[in-house]
Amino acid sequence: MNTDLNINEILLQVERLDKQAQQSLFEKLALMIRKPEQKKGKIRLSSISGLGASLWSKTDIDAYIDQERQW
Repeated sequence: MNTDLNINEILLQVERLDKQAQQSLFEKLALMIRKPEQKKGKIRLSSISGLGASLWSKTDIDAYIDQERQW
């Protein structure tokens, strides 16, 4: 859905609120906007080392590769 359309729908709903409710909403929005954004930590590729080991534990890797090369 279009973001502008969502914002316009929200504004129409806000206009229906009384002034005290609008002021309360404004204060809550201001607090939400002022919150510092949490930085997403970088994930190192080495941190997932061995993640799929259990999936491959019963597979003959050489046979698997030979089979994949044939098609």
